Amino acid sequence: MGDAPSSSNTGIKATAAVLAAVVVMVGFLVMGSDNPPTPTDCVPTRSATPGPTGSVRMPAAEGQYELSSPFGPRWGAFHQGVDFAGPTGTPIYAAADGVVTAAGPATGFGNWIVVDSEIDGGKVSTVYGHMYDDGVLVKAGDRVTAGQHIAAMGSNGESTGSHLHFEVWPGGRLSGGTAIDPMPWLASHGASAAPTPAVPAPPAAQVRLAAATGAEMAALPAAKGSEAHWQVDTVRVARAVAATFPEVDTIGGWRPQDTYPDHPSGRAADIMIPNWDTPEGKALGDAVADYVMANKDLFHVQYIIWRQQYRPAAGEGNLMEDRGSPTQNHFDHVHVTTSGHGFPAPGQLYGAVPGGPTAPAPTTGPCAGAPAPGSGGGMLRPGSVPPAFEPWIIKAAATCPQVPAPIIAAQIENEAQFNVNAHNASSGADGPTQFIPGTWAAKAVDGDGDGRKDTRSIPDAVMTQAAYDCELVGIAAEMLAAGQIRGDLTELYLSMYNCGPGATASQGGVCQNAETLAYVKNIPRRAASAFAADLPTAA
Repeated sequence: MGDAPSSSNTGIKATAAVLAAVVVMVGFLVMGSDNPPTPTDCVPTRSATPGPTGSVRMPAAEGQYELSSPFGPRWGAFHQGVDFAGPTGTPIYAAADGVVTAAGPATGFGNWIVVDSEIDGGKVSTVYGHMYDDGVLVKAGDRVTAGQHIAAMGSNGESTGSHLHFEVWPGGRLSGGTAIDPMPWLASHGASAAPTPAVPAPPAAQVRLAAATGAEMAALPAAKGSEAHWQVDTVRVARAVAATFPEVDTIGGWRPQDTYPDHPSGRAADIMIPNWDTPEGKALGDAVADYVMANKDLFHVQYIIWRQQYRPAAGEGNLMEDRGSPTQNHFDHVHVTTSGHGFPAPGQLYGAVPGGPTAPAPTTGPCAGAPAPGSGGGMLRPGSVPPAFEPWIIKAAATCPQVPAPIIAAQIENEAQFNVNAHNASSGADGPTQFIPGTWAAKAVDGDGDGRKDTRSIPDAVMTQAAYDCELVGIAAEMLAAGQIRGDLTELYLSMYNCGPGATASQGGVCQNAETLAYVKNIPRRAASAFAADLPTAA
């Protein structure tokens, strides 16, 4: 989402923050959405004059998308386009013949493409947003034709999931035009179906983001509710709450229509609190709300509402207006809205039930929630990393079992030698894990729960690196299973981290440039030799 191009570099961290914008990639099916802000810094219109247009086409192929958010008022703002939700890498097609007037970074959009066309005797811009860097397949000045493959769906910028944000602007997007509802415009111009791609769009991938090892959490008992129509993150929340709070007897929330898109899209659950109007009921609701927020990063929570109190995952909450009834004011249930991450794939994994805010760990200070320093937890050799990093590397190693503490430590050593103030002036990469601004904005984790996400905060940087590594593990594992890439799983996700998921996919395995070839070998080697704890031998 977003409106105007940014002058900042939104490239990938070491070219790795692109999450797969190529057609051959297995992506995450997420019902994405966005909410563009008012433009603040538009680039000037290019001098190229669009030629007369021919036919008008749909910007995505039939059967490869769902309309997830319409044009018009939404979430207290105005949504200036339509969202076509589909897996990362799904092809995007030019809706009309024309000239590309912008292609690249844009505030809110992550990346956008603007195509100017001559239609009905006047200029019309079609706008395509949220692609990852390697999902932008054209450049400014290119002439394109209706139905030409110009981009691949992603979830870059201010986006809650993989989708195409599509806008139509009579008068021009960059020359004082006005946004109109794209769907009637497409229909009135006889938009035909986009071509079916030779390579089918990737299937939905399993989201492997479990933050704990152990048994896979059980399905929501049928007596308590149904998981039908829910996206992955919502299912995960419902299952975890049902297992942690057996006294909760009803969890629901899906409905086909609502004022807001949260429930119809499958991204929201309502956790009903029995005896909500008693002290015991209030205490239970408080405990559920605190549990969900304590695990907000794992659950991908956007916000919760309990007893009229709106609590966002980031930023300050507020007391909502009085809506009348106990249900409308959220006194009898805890409402949870998640990012979604798409609908469950066959054999979907959700991970183990995470602990809550009362799990044994320091409760105050900079290491709140982290294991004790020097414990060697997560197979990290005690004393092998600077003391300030040790507890957070150990904690980060619980994000997924495929990314152990020694690997995390070796990556940090490789990126910045544990220098908190490291900065690359040319790329903007900053902090000990060297994330660039665009990637940090999209992937940052508030590691210590202080309400801020700071590249130079050790908790934030380390937890973000582990979360991103584990996201790449899921992508690499699915591509291995589909036969799209070959190689060792660890080397493959390290290749994606270093040279990008798209480049790794296109080469069928580890990127063959000298830097990446060295990176995927050196990281495991240093992990084993410098950071792995010595295992006891049998007597």
